[in-house]
Formats: sequence, C-alpha cells, structure tokens
Amino acid sequence: MDKSTRDYLHRQLVKLGDMMGDGLHHEPDGKWIAKEYNRVAKALGYIKPKPRRNDSKAINKMMSTRVKNIKCKCGGTLKQTRSGSMRAVCTSCKSKFQLLKRSSK
Repeated sequence: MDKSTRDYLHRQLVKLGDMMGDGLHHEPDGKWIAKEYNRVAKALGYIKPKPRRNDSKAINKMMSTRVKNIKCKCGGTLKQTRSGSMRAVCTSCKSKFQLLKRSSK
C-alpha cells in the first residue's frame, strides 16, 4: 500500500471515529458508519481477520459413512465431490446431492 492510500485511509478512519464518538452510528440510518470503520481498520491492518474454521477432517469422516449408507435414485454409488465438501455426486448419472448440513450455533 503506498503512502497516499494509507494517508487517505487514516483520514477516513479519523472521520468515521469522530462520527462514532458523536453517536451517529446509533442512529437508524447510521449502521453504515460502523461497517465502514471496520472495513477501513482491516485495510490498515488494525483489525486482524478471523481465521477460517477448518473441519475438513471431521467432515470427510462423516461423509465417508454417509456415502456408504445412501444410494442414488438410479442405483449408482455416491462419491464426495471434494475434500471438506458436504456434497456428493453419483458416479453413473452425475446427479448431485447435499448429504450433510452445517448446524448453526
């Protein structure tokens, strides 16, 4: 990031911080202020992004048992589309199936 871009983002961060200090982000139409503040702070590196959850080993284990138990409507066998995926594809008719769903906490 060059100096002019960084200076511009710092000025934006100060303006948005002043708006938040005045309480404008609590107004009915002020939700954009907090979103923009977080976006600028991430761009400057002040807020680190959350690491992505990686449950692919557990998903692969559950999918292997699920694929063995379920057959396609054409009678073909199912195969997981890719590692970490909760979808399967029939090896004979190429139909796709969603075999698992992620539960929300």
